[in-house]
Amino acid sequence: MEAAPGTPHSVDREEIFVALTGEARVEIGGQDLGLAPGDALIVPAGESFSLYNPGAAPFTALAVLPVGGRALLPGGEPFSPPWVL
Repeated sequence: MEAAPGTPHSVDREEIFVALTGEARVEIGGQDLGLAPGDALIVPAGESFSLYNPGAAPFTALAVLPVGGRALLPGGEPFSPPWVL
């Protein structure tokens, strides 16, 4: 199974991901980085990034975004991701 690319987006508050299982890739600040169990990623507010799973094994992470945090897709309206409600 081929990996689907991540969707570039930003958030209006700092967001933190802690990788729990599997692996993921993140494109941020012109870099392509890997995430493995135990790794943490801090996304600054307003920074465009995309996160995706490059393989067939599931990737799970703890995502921390302050209550009321909003995401923004290019050309779209801000919205609240399901995990901030």
